[in-house]
Amino acid sequence: MPLQKKEYPILEFDPDRNAVIEPHLFYEKGDLPRHCVITFFREVIEKKRAAGQLDQIGEMRSETLCIPIYETLCGGRSICLVQGFVGSAGTAGCFEELIASGCDRFVVCGGAGVLRPDIAVGHLIVPHTAVRDEGVSYHYIEPSREIACDPEVVDVIERELMRDGIPYIRAKTWTTDAFYRETRDKAALRVSEGCVTVEMEAAAFFAVAQFRGVKLGQILYGGDDLSGKAWDGREWNDRADVRENLVDLSMRICLEIG
Repeated sequence: MPLQKKEYPILEFDPDRNAVIEPHLFYEKGDLPRHCVITFFREVIEKKRAAGQLDQIGEMRSETLCIPIYETLCGGRSICLVQGFVGSAGTAGCFEELIASGCDRFVVCGGAGVLRPDIAVGHLIVPHTAVRDEGVSYHYIEPSREIACDPEVVDVIERELMRDGIPYIRAKTWTTDAFYRETRDKAALRVSEGCVTVEMEAAAFFAVAQFRGVKLGQILYGGDDLSGKAWDGREWNDRADVRENLVDLSMRICLEIG
């Protein structure tokens, strides 16, 4: 049956699992570790590379840039460490390529804007669902207002954080590609439906993971504050200790995903 035209193209979901271009046409499964941490903290990767802790074992190429795939050790076990691509479209493409290359257990770590002023910079947030205010997820999963993170992986993350005595918030996040269009009224609407953070990738990660049948979870830390009348950067991207510790924590947790 031909695909039916909808009022808006974003709602024309096609359940056909075969696309014209598939990632396996460009990337073959190799000897990559199955566990992988995707982090948006570039300076942490650069510091580990300078310290000789990373070995480059692959690369994802695009017209814009090339992203190295690194292997490192965590507790004596091999794990991949990769720089995240900002925005849902680039995120989905890179994620697809990592899956095609052989990774199937993921933890993503990065920062997020907070929608509540009581969330301190550096406080950890575990998103269990995301409001789909971006475009990529609608090409993987039928239209819906929210998409859930894999509950089994959320359970693993929460268990490990509680075991280590690390405080966190289990919360709903708002995913949007248009960070220059986060208006006051839209933010208020998202708060009214329970969103605690705003970021640019979670819904895409959750959708691709669900579509491809891989395990993925995410850990965010409270960054800039969008809850007041004026934006407050709070120097969130200068918290080097928080960012480095979160990458190491994410690697340990990722290896617990069975």
